[in-house]
This record gives sequence, C-alpha cells and structure tokens, in this order.
Amino acid sequence: MKSKQGRTLQAFRRVQAWFAEHPQVLVNAVSSQAALTSQLDALKQVVDAMSAGATEQTTQKSQATLAAKDEKSLRTEIRSLHVKAIVRVAGALRGKVPGMGVFKLPSYTLSSETLLHAADAVRTTASVYKDVFVEHGLPADFLDQLDAANAALKQSVDARGVARSKVAGASKTLVNEATLGRQIVTMMDAALAHALRSDAALLASWRQAKRITVKGVASRDVFAATPVPGSSASPAPGSVSLTPSVVSLASNGGSPGNPAAPVGSPAASNAPSGAPVQSNGGPGSPSAVPVASVSETKAA
Repeated sequence: MKSKQGRTLQAFRRVQAWFAEHPQVLVNAVSSQAALTSQLDALKQVVDAMSAGATEQTTQKSQATLAAKDEKSLRTEIRSLHVKAIVRVAGALRGKVPGMGVFKLPSYTLSSETLLHAADAVRTTASVYKDVFVEHGLPADFLDQLDAANAALKQSVDARGVARSKVAGASKTLVNEATLGRQIVTMMDAALAHALRSDAALLASWRQAKRITVKGVASRDVFAATPVPGSSASPAPGSVSLTPSVVSLASNGGSPGNPAAPVGSPAASNAPSGAPVQSNGGPGSPSAVPVASVSETKAA
C-alpha cells in the first residue's frame, strides 16, 4: 500500500469513528438520514475491501520474494549438478563415441525460462545415449532427476508470476476503492454542510475528521537563540567571550601577565615616547595610558 493510500484509509476510518461518536447527527438529519446511512454502509465496505487488498498485496509480495529465492537455488542445481554431469561425461567420451561433441554447458547468465529450454534440449539428446552415460558412471535415473529439477524450477517461475499478478490485482483494488471512498465522503460532506450549518463547532470537527492528512516533514531550519537581557547566553561558535577582568586589562592597555600601570604611576611616566596612548575611559578624565605598539607586542 502506498503512503497516500494508507492515509486515505485512515481518513475513512476516522469518518466511521466520527459518526459513531456523534450518533445524533444521523437522528437530526431527517431529510438526509437515509442517504447518510446508505453512504456510511458503503464506506464500511470500502474500508473492508481496502484492508483486505492491503493484506493481499503484502502477502503476495512476500510469496514472490520467496519464489525468487527458491529459483536461484533451483537454477544452480539444474546447471551445476545435473546438466554439468552430463556435459562432463560427454566431454570425456568425445572422439570415442560419436555425437558427444554436441553437449554444451548453458551459460549461467541465461534467464530461468531460457535455462529450462536448454536443459530440456540436453535431456532430449542425452536420452539417446542413456546406456552410455550409465555405463560411464551416471546414476540410472539421471534423466528422471533432471526432469524433477526442471519441473521444480518451472513451478517456482510460475508461482512468482502468479504472485506478481495477485499483487497487481490488489494494487488496482486499492486504487478503485480509494476513489470510490473519496466520492462517498464528498457526498457525505455535501449533506452535512446543510445539516450542521447551525453548529459551527461540530461542522469543523467533521471537516477535520474527513480530511486526508498530508505526510509531515520535519523542519530543518535552525533558529539562533536571542539572548535575554540579564541572562548568561552561551557564545556563538567562533566568537570570543570577554570576562570583566579581560575587559579591564584591555581598557588599561595591559595583559593578564603584565597588567598596565595606573595612570600617573612611574611605570606609566616611563613609557617610551611616541607610543600611542589610550584613554582609560574614566568619566571626565582626559588621562591616557600608553599602549604598546604592534611591533613591541609581537616582540614581547
């Protein structure tokens, strides 16, 4: 069953459950009661048919897969055991017994049907030399064994074909019944639009119940969290988080291992001339602190 067919079947069952939960709808819909009852019965048949079709479809797919697995082993048995034994004996007798050169081992790439025809051809020719093959080591019933293997492969091929035909039939049933069910629900909706026109809440409930849902898709959008003032938000990847101590050191022109000297201290007054200065940021204070140049910082 396809995904949309499954959602359609779910919608039909919701319609049934909605009518079971609201029995007063049929009672109050005087003029449409007979039609709604008939449509509800028809919808039940649709639900039963779709459920049976889905079960049949799944079962026959499994049967087809099982037949295909058996087919592989049966092909190997025919080619590598029965036919190959005949061909090997015939090859050993080539030049000694006339006609042994016609036996060839079929290619493993042949389809099952073609392999069956090739095996039948080998079997027909080998029957002429049956006594010779038995005399040189093959079982007395080697032709019967080949016939049994061929019959088993034919049965497997046919079983796979029958299973596939049943899958096709079940799939067509699902399509037809889903179409019929949607038509029934459409007619129900038209009748209930009049019967429930004075009850907006119940009408909305009905329309939600009959709706065939759309397959949901998870959103892949990533939204960046907006930090709330006063909260400790985690820094974004690749960003640098500055602690108050680092900010204080940076504003004073120092580093964690070499804090800057306060303004007016001897260390500040002994700063090399020509070095750029940075204001300490104090309100109303034009004081400046020397800031090491880039070259001096790299040298340090």
